[in-house]
Amino acid sequence: MTNDYYSVLGVGKNASIDDIKKAYRNLALKYHPDRNKSKDAEEKFKEINEAYAVLSDPEKRRQYDSYGPEQFNQRYSREDIFRDFNFEDIFRSMGINFDFGGAGFESSDDMLNNLFGFGGGRRQNMDIGNDILVHVTISLEDAARGTQKTVAIKHIKECPRCRGAGAEPGTGTVTCPTCKGGGQVKATTRTAFGIMQTISTCPKCGGRGKTFKEPCSECSGRGRVQEEEKVDMRIPKGVDSGMRLRLRGMGDYGRDRHGDAYVEVTVQKSKTFERRGDDIYVDVNIPFYLAALGGRVAVPTLNGEIEVPVSEGTQSGDKLTIEGKGMPRFNSNAYGDEVVSLIVDIPRRLSTEQRELMKKFAETDGGSYNDRKRKFGIF
Repeated sequence: MTNDYYSVLGVGKNASIDDIKKAYRNLALKYHPDRNKSKDAEEKFKEINEAYAVLSDPEKRRQYDSYGPEQFNQRYSREDIFRDFNFEDIFRSMGINFDFGGAGFESSDDMLNNLFGFGGGRRQNMDIGNDILVHVTISLEDAARGTQKTVAIKHIKECPRCRGAGAEPGTGTVTCPTCKGGGQVKATTRTAFGIMQTISTCPKCGGRGKTFKEPCSECSGRGRVQEEEKVDMRIPKGVDSGMRLRLRGMGDYGRDRHGDAYVEVTVQKSKTFERRGDDIYVDVNIPFYLAALGGRVAVPTLNGEIEVPVSEGTQSGDKLTIEGKGMPRFNSNAYGDEVVSLIVDIPRRLSTEQRELMKKFAETDGGSYNDRKRKFGIF
């Protein structure tokens, strides 16, 4: 979902936690599947619970406000959002006593599993693909404008020959002889404290309860193969080194749910600009006479050169701030600033004419030229 969570709950962005709880309570009562049998109720119930899971958690809310709906949902899966979120406890704290069994759910975990495809108590028995991490490097200019990149992703995919079954097509499957179709095996161990019994996933069938007569010739019975896939992705403007962008479902294959791919961005250092947050810094050299007389100088920006005024009497190291010419703020229409450090160039060699002009200037700069020579060591 990429809906605005504040709009889903019908509250403003400055809403207090009490306002958020009140809005959630009213909507939960209205759209809970136990009360509302309309076909849109379940989807609405998903939305309000996802919104409340984020906005009721101070850290998740801060991240959401910082990144915005689209980028937040790229970074966080629903499982991340609902971690430590318990329907039963929350409902009871608000004085709501829903019968999960009456709604077709055995528990809060069962509700999460049915509505969103996962649940705290079910995860260990589910085949969920791993998340993977890939890297991409872009220039500072690309980070400023946003860019399109082709990313090579090495991930595990469903075997195209056996469709993940692990059996050679046409040979069929049989009940696993190890677990007798249960998908789990028991192990009994005698210890000093008595007999201990553990239950684990069947090593023969991987918890499926079935095995095959003949393994697939392409995946050797694993049901999955490793492939490299090239994906075109849009990198939004304003990204910085270390940021991770999510490609949903592009991680490793899992029968119940695919993992996600996270693309970590590295922004190369620029030869011209130094980036500090959303501001950029640049050194610009100017001749000493321009510093003395004032005028205009061409300054590089991320969008080409512009002319800026130089005040009369500018000293080396003086700074100019050009508002709005820095980096775009991530997931925002605002921009940082560009800070220009003016470096006054002093010529290393002067022509005869230039030297005479400089002497004349020195003679007019208070006192006689001979006094200036003695005081400042002018030759």
